[in-house]
Amino acid sequence: MKEHKKLYKSGKLWLTATVLAVAAGATMTTTTAHADTTSQPAGQQASDKDSQIAALQSDAKQQQATINDAQSQLATQQGKLTATQKQLDAAQADYQKALTEQDQATQNDPDVQAATTAVNKAQQKVSTAQDGAKQAAAALSDAQTRQQQANDELSQAKSGSSQQTGFQLPDGYTRENYHKLQDALADGNMDVRDAWDNMAGQNYMKFKYVHSAQDKQEAVDPAHLTNQQRIEISQFVIDLLNPLREKIGAQPFVVSQGSVDLAQAVADQYNADKVYSGHDYPGLNKVEVANARAFREAVEGLDTSINNMDDLKAAIFSAIDDMIFHDTPDWGHARTLLGLLNDTDLNNESDPATQSYLGMSVSGDATNGMMIHFIPTYDDVDELEGTPAHPFDKTVIKEAKQDNTAAIKAAQDKLDQANTDVTNAQQSKKGADDQLTQAQAELAVAEQSLVAVKASASAKTAQRVSDAKGRVTDLQGQVTGLKGAIEKTNQTLAAAQAKLAQDNQQLAELQKPQAQPDNEKYTNLDPSLVVKVNVTAGDTTIPVPTLAAGAYIKNTDNGTASAAMFMVLAQTNGVYPEGTKVEWADPAKVQKDAQTAGTYDEEVILDFPDGTKSKAFNVPGVLVVAAKPNSGNDSHQTTPTNATHTLTVHYIETIGYQPMGAPITKVVGTQVLNGQAGTDFSESQLNLPAGYKLAMPGLTLTISDQDDMIEVPVLAVNSSTDDHSGTNQSTGSDHNASAQLPAGAKIVKGQVLDANGNVLAGWTVVNGQAVRNGSAVAVNAQGQIAKRLPQTGNNDSLALAGLGAASLLGMFGLAGVNKKRG
Repeated sequence: MKEHKKLYKSGKLWLTATVLAVAAGATMTTTTAHADTTSQPAGQQASDKDSQIAALQSDAKQQQATINDAQSQLATQQGKLTATQKQLDAAQADYQKALTEQDQATQNDPDVQAATTAVNKAQQKVSTAQDGAKQAAAALSDAQTRQQQANDELSQAKSGSSQQTGFQLPDGYTRENYHKLQDALADGNMDVRDAWDNMAGQNYMKFKYVHSAQDKQEAVDPAHLTNQQRIEISQFVIDLLNPLREKIGAQPFVVSQGSVDLAQAVADQYNADKVYSGHDYPGLNKVEVANARAFREAVEGLDTSINNMDDLKAAIFSAIDDMIFHDTPDWGHARTLLGLLNDTDLNNESDPATQSYLGMSVSGDATNGMMIHFIPTYDDVDELEGTPAHPFDKTVIKEAKQDNTAAIKAAQDKLDQANTDVTNAQQSKKGADDQLTQAQAELAVAEQSLVAVKASASAKTAQRVSDAKGRVTDLQGQVTGLKGAIEKTNQTLAAAQAKLAQDNQQLAELQKPQAQPDNEKYTNLDPSLVVKVNVTAGDTTIPVPTLAAGAYIKNTDNGTASAAMFMVLAQTNGVYPEGTKVEWADPAKVQKDAQTAGTYDEEVILDFPDGTKSKAFNVPGVLVVAAKPNSGNDSHQTTPTNATHTLTVHYIETIGYQPMGAPITKVVGTQVLNGQAGTDFSESQLNLPAGYKLAMPGLTLTISDQDDMIEVPVLAVNSSTDDHSGTNQSTGSDHNASAQLPAGAKIVKGQVLDANGNVLAGWTVVNGQAVRNGSAVAVNAQGQIAKRLPQTGNNDSLALAGLGAASLLGMFGLAGVNKKRG
């Protein structure tokens, strides 16, 4: 049974129905072709196969002989190894006995006993010296700990008077070398830059910030510093930078209320512009114009969790460390903080006639991030024009120094005492270490003496020990040799066993039946099962053809008795296995044909699931090339609204049935219908083959929205199709009884079979006699059986009694038919 989905019109609606081609005494005619093959003739293949089998059997026999020899040799070698191992065990026992006797003789010697006593005394002396050295080391460690504590206390006392351990510049960190660095960067000389980076980088994170307990107690909000706090951190910064600027040759910074206010104006502008990282260049320009004063800026990110003055100063200390020792690639921050270049637009850093100011501020908030700003500005003859909103206050603010002299003196005294304790502990440790060294030297001498005395005492028994040891060495060599020989024999055995297993596997493969490839199994190359390919003239991409849905073999055995009973209703098995695909045999010809409107025959090849291919075969009219649509003035292609499609109609006749009940059909005629989607063709418009009529009178076919193919069952005009053909007939004398069966036909197990063993259509067996009957089976528009089933009796209603006709028809997909009554 072949099944096709079609569109037909019911009123104003388009519906989908299943078109069923039912066997009605017709068989489809197919083209039989054999796949191309490059294999050798069957006789030659069999000869080659026999030769391979004979060669493998010969090799397997040889491998088995090798295995037998190796196993025999292995048994001999294993016996020798066992005997030799026993001899070795006895020799080793004798050797151990000789050693024991030698040790006893040596230990009883008076000189050996005296030397042993001297070694024991030396070992005790070393142990005592080691204890003294450990005690001295612990005392030194304790003194060094107290020394560090005193050092820290002194640093804290000094930090309380605003004294801070600062930075130191290496010798190469000069204004002249900085000029060379900038020239090298301009020339792309990376060697000079790398040398500067290495020189400065050696001091990165080398200097440590000294924390202050007093500053730790001062709470700060970095985003809202008081004026006094901004002054304090500004003075903290110039205390760190001015010694470095002095070495560079730049003028020292001072702090004034004007420099602190200018720095805060920068922070306020950043906050107004909502800039939380990088430089706010437009904002900096606004501040310069508003204050009529030029300045520089260096910025660094600030931890938003800072909440006291000590942590804030520590962060500033770290930022300066990063800017002057790790400021790659061009070291611009170091230039700003240290005054490494003379800037004619701003000021001459080394000119003592101009004053250099510095102010510090913080912008941002805890949510978006904060930055700390270093703002240097200078008195200069080229000050910006304009009148500032607030005149720049140049009054220098002096740093308030705290008097912490008493605390510093007390801490210094404590450190001096700790230094003395460390010196004394170091001397004590040195003495203990010297005693330990002397004791260890004495122990070494005593041990050497004991070795010499033992050697002399054991000379009497040395020969027996040597002989026993030589015997052991000789037997160990024999055991090793035998083990090596056994290993080699095992390898030979394993290789022969592996080769024998391989030969046996190959023999099994050659001797088992070979599966028939798909291109030899499926040789029915039916052009009618290839779906037409529609393209437009000029298309460059041509789709590959496909097979119709009914072309694939499906599993019709659903395990029910009713399914087996009604196998004759439909052939659910197609021609090719699922997964079979189609390809163009000559893509170049297809591409050429696709350039001109028309219908073309093309050759195709089937690609089977097992990887084999069929031979090329011709498919009439498979390539349909439509004319290229006209284009409008806007150069855009228009889509035709009246596209036509083809419906290829194959008229089929059932000529018999296979032993399992599947009908045998052949194509007795073909007609191609053309029209727009929805066009109907009635029975009168169909060109039936001469001598045939429709198995389903009143059939109407409808053009769908694409090219398609349908199989329509027909009956020979002289076939008996009336419903009462077997109602009141005798079984042996009426016109349906056959006096003469077709040549070679016979009755077998209640069925009429032809000479090839296929069930003959139109014949049934009644009381042992072959009788002609009406064999046309059709389905009407309501999905009901209109003719009686082959070999099922004389009455339509009895054929489906007790089985539920509607449900069985639905199981076979017969409930809907794509036809309309006139």
